[in-house]
Amino acid sequence: MNKKRVTSQDVAKHAGVSRSVVSAVLNGTPGIGVSAQTREAVLASIEALHYQVDAQARSMKTGRSMTLAAFGDTAHPLFMRLLEGMQRAGEAAGYHLLLCSPGEREEAQSRRKLLDLYRQRRIDGIVTLDDTNYADEDWAGEVRKAGVPYVSVEGYAEAEGVVSVQADYAGSMKTALDYLTKKMPEGAGAPEYAEVRSTSWDEETNWAELQRKRGYLEWCEERALEPRVTNLLQHEGSVDWDGWLGNRSGSSPLPLLVNWSSAVPDLYRAARRFGLEIGEELRVMSADNTIGGDRLSVPTLSCMEIPYAEMGRAAVERLLRQIEGGAGEPAKTRLPAILKPGESA
Repeated sequence: MNKKRVTSQDVAKHAGVSRSVVSAVLNGTPGIGVSAQTREAVLASIEALHYQVDAQARSMKTGRSMTLAAFGDTAHPLFMRLLEGMQRAGEAAGYHLLLCSPGEREEAQSRRKLLDLYRQRRIDGIVTLDDTNYADEDWAGEVRKAGVPYVSVEGYAEAEGVVSVQADYAGSMKTALDYLTKKMPEGAGAPEYAEVRSTSWDEETNWAELQRKRGYLEWCEERALEPRVTNLLQHEGSVDWDGWLGNRSGSSPLPLLVNWSSAVPDLYRAARRFGLEIGEELRVMSADNTIGGDRLSVPTLSCMEIPYAEMGRAAVERLLRQIEGGAGEPAKTRLPAILKPGESA
């Protein structure tokens, strides 16, 4: 025999409250104050009666699917970290995540599919993980036309008309330099900054790298120190550090800030060839822990962790405020990177 379905009225009766209070606990209904004690009583009754919200009925009533789309490369570890923060923030607000990836489709086509899902009321908003240079005006225009709540993580850094969340790359450089120089003697010059470049990006247009260099130059200017910037090419995943180390033999200790941790393993190997001890004769730090280099390096690498999980949380919170009709906030949220001390500096 079919068991009678538990309703919100049953929960209200069990908890000794009105049905509107149950609704307020479930949906965060504005204008109805619920004390912590009452909320606990309602939640206990929901658990005791095994009450399940009728998602279809709630969607028809509220016009919401209680689902957010997360768009990015599901094979990319940074997207996985972003999803950690999105999942926690979404779950706290009663939302589920729908993972979307370009896959074999063209990216523009995949993004337009998201707009179709919004028009079908299958999602309530969109978060995309973008390249730091991403600023597609066509996509931004389609988002505005559809009226879909939208947040870009890393993209649209300078576009004030699009809500986005970025890391504070310039600020993270200053934090790294403060840490790297705390053991340096009085009167020592500025640490050298090694800007490792990939063949796939241009130093004049890569927003994140431009911000890092700006942070380094500002830090030096604030202390009246002469900046020292070295450019190195990462070719097929490798960086040749031998020339750099050869030109600096005898100048010990060498304080060095590298933009990517992915360039550090080659530096460690080169230092061993030159007989330099990491952390003593060569003090190294990375401004971006791109591959979890702090855990993979021996000695452990001091680095700045770009806070992708926290950026995911912030993106969902910004998205939910749009869904609720909030306005008047700055379009940009910039989050500080996390200092992770290691043995290398």
